[in-house]
Amino acid sequence: MEGLYFYWLAWMAWIWATFFMDKKNPARMKIAVWLLAAIVAAPYKIHLFIFDLHLSAFSIAMFLFIETRKKKTGSFLYLYLSSFIIMLAYTSFLLFELYDPVWVLFDRKIMIAAIGFYLALLLQKNKYNRGLALISGFLQGEILYSMILWQFNFPYSISSLAFLDILIISLAMLITWSAIETAIAIMSRSTLNQAERKEQKLHE
Repeated sequence: MEGLYFYWLAWMAWIWATFFMDKKNPARMKIAVWLLAAIVAAPYKIHLFIFDLHLSAFSIAMFLFIETRKKKTGSFLYLYLSSFIIMLAYTSFLLFELYDPVWVLFDRKIMIAAIGFYLALLLQKNKYNRGLALISGFLQGEILYSMILWQFNFPYSISSLAFLDILIISLAMLITWSAIETAIAIMSRSTLNQAERKEQKLHE
């Protein structure tokens, strides 16, 4: 069923942001609003120029615009370069899948999500920028893939539920990895502090 991963994980994230995140956290309201906007807009589709778009594409694009407009030139250009590389990887996978689907060994959603996750980790050190690069790259990849198929009169809907499944799975991978990194950093600091205390006791 298309959209199952998206609705399940997005609603979980919305509930967490709305009811469990620290109310003083500035990202709380932002996450809740944009998740809800994407969930509400996901089923609806319009035709614009040569594209068939689900309205979730507009909410995602608006989110990216607001989040990147205040970035410094160097940071913005590197973020754009990162998203461009992810876009090429995303579009290349879809084209190879269309040409020869045999090599897709298991669930295509997991495979594409894992590729985006891995590239975001390689290209960006900042945890938040990883998410921005991933979202931007995948959305640009959808648009590019749609333009390629349009030249051959193949219909393709941008930001469909299948795309949202891939995006939310990849973001979930990033969030899980960030949580693991944070946990390791906390444990490392705790171990270092214990070692320093023991060393101080030995010198006393």
